[in-house]
Amino acid sequence: MERRQHSQSHSQRQQRRNHFSSSSSSNQSRSNNRFSFPKSSSSSSSANDVRDRRRETQEEKQEEAIVGTCPFMCPEAERLQRQRLRDLAVFERLHGDPRNSSPALAVKKVKFHVISHHKLRSSCSSSSISPLHYLNLEQLTKALTSLYNLYEANRSSKPIHEKEAEFRSFYVLLHLDSNGQPVGESLSLWFRHVPSPIIKSKEMWFARQALRYFQMGNYRRFLSTVAAEASYLQYCIIEPYIDEVRSLALCCIHNCCYKLHPYPLGHLSKVLMMEESDVELFCNAYGLQTCIDEVGNKLLPTKQTTFCRPKGGLQNYSFLGFQQLGR
Repeated sequence: MERRQHSQSHSQRQQRRNHFSSSSSSNQSRSNNRFSFPKSSSSSSSANDVRDRRRETQEEKQEEAIVGTCPFMCPEAERLQRQRLRDLAVFERLHGDPRNSSPALAVKKVKFHVISHHKLRSSCSSSSISPLHYLNLEQLTKALTSLYNLYEANRSSKPIHEKEAEFRSFYVLLHLDSNGQPVGESLSLWFRHVPSPIIKSKEMWFARQALRYFQMGNYRRFLSTVAAEASYLQYCIIEPYIDEVRSLALCCIHNCCYKLHPYPLGHLSKVLMMEESDVELFCNAYGLQTCIDEVGNKLLPTKQTTFCRPKGGLQNYSFLGFQQLGR
């Protein structure tokens, strides 16, 4: 009896195992069929892709090549204008080699900003000159920095470049106004990187002497040195400080000379490096009156109570020897 019951239970368990196995097999078959694609559909899609690619290739061969109306990165007229102004970007230079074109380009760009430094004073009104002068001075400083870096990069091929001493002196002259816009690093640090032949050159000697006389307030030596030694480009940088030195000279002469002995305008014109007619206008701008003696010489009476510095800007006055500054 016990054997029969055991046999029946064993038979029931075997039937349940067979049923579970068949059902799992059926489910797996259905699952595989759900995610599989017909072979005929796959081959059809591949054939369509091949035909589409062939059709696109044939259409591309039949079409003409599209040519743009602007083959350059900027209009031709603009590029030529920037070429005349020496304002070409790095990728526009010859073969992209900065050793061949950059120094010459930087020199011309510096010259442009230096001359603009002079032209802005003579062409702009006092109200508009300040922002334009500031922007031009900022560009001049950047151009000088680029030029000095190029000098150093090409130092192995040429120990001292042509006109390098003069262009190095510009950095010193831009430090005349210690209260103005800061210009790079201090001179004491900057001079450490300047080659010895440049330090000993006449251009750098002039710049250092002019800076020394300006800081000392030695107006006689400053003006006479500028007239005798400055180049045209050096004068363009110094010019804004000329009237400042003249103002100091007029103040000293007016306050220190003996009241009973008026100062001759002819002698004052030599001190200020100005035409005598401009000297009279210069004195009038400071509230000073001139007189004429019995011989006909124009004089400046000293210790006048009306002396005051002009609130607005001064007009442009002549500088004796300016025509010869292009030497």
